[in-house]
Amino acid sequence: MTVFSALLLPVLVGLGLWQLDRVAEKRALVTAVDSRLAAQPQDPSQLADLQRYIPVRLLGYFTDEYFYLDNRTRSGRVGYEILQIFVSGDRRWLVNRGWLPAERKRSALPEVTWPRAAKVITGFLYPVALAEDEAAASAVAGTARIQAVDSRLADTLDLAQPQWTIRLSADSDTALVTDWHLVSSSPARHLAYAWQWFAMAMALVILWLLAATRLPARLRGIDRRRQRD
Repeated sequence: MTVFSALLLPVLVGLGLWQLDRVAEKRALVTAVDSRLAAQPQDPSQLADLQRYIPVRLLGYFTDEYFYLDNRTRSGRVGYEILQIFVSGDRRWLVNRGWLPAERKRSALPEVTWPRAAKVITGFLYPVALAEDEAAASAVAGTARIQAVDSRLADTLDLAQPQWTIRLSADSDTALVTDWHLVSSSPARHLAYAWQWFAMAMALVILWLLAATRLPARLRGIDRRRQRD
């Protein structure tokens, strides 16, 4: 029991400390994201260095080229995120307009509508994932339903910046349901994980005291002496 506890205790404490480090990292990330999103939107074609979460504004129009990003959920309900081509000047951008709920039948896709006139859109830059294999691009040719917004899809669309999409902000009048998750997990979650690891370490110490030391016998002896007195 002593050997087991001596080996496991540092692991539990180390995991708790690692989660505390993650808390600090996530707090710094949240601060950086909030600061970046608070900046004034800019025309991305005028930016020398494109970065994640930079606010952007474009004047142009949506085309009839759009995709349904499958298996997206909002409030526990399954649906799709709509990726649509937006043309500004002579430059094409892939815009994520947000989420639509799925139809009851899997074979049916929800209707997508958009204004035909020129519009101003606002949002922020978000990177396109790198395609890992051939299967990742299985939906590129000929189908509207896709499983990932990856580099192979983007490379087929003649985009101005195939490494980037634009996610619409909630106040953009062409946005659907946005509710973007900007940080994968909150600092509070990592803090809860840290307390769980530390609680397990404390429980291990208590278990070792009860099982591998004479502390229980001494406590019983103290209790018997109190009873005799």
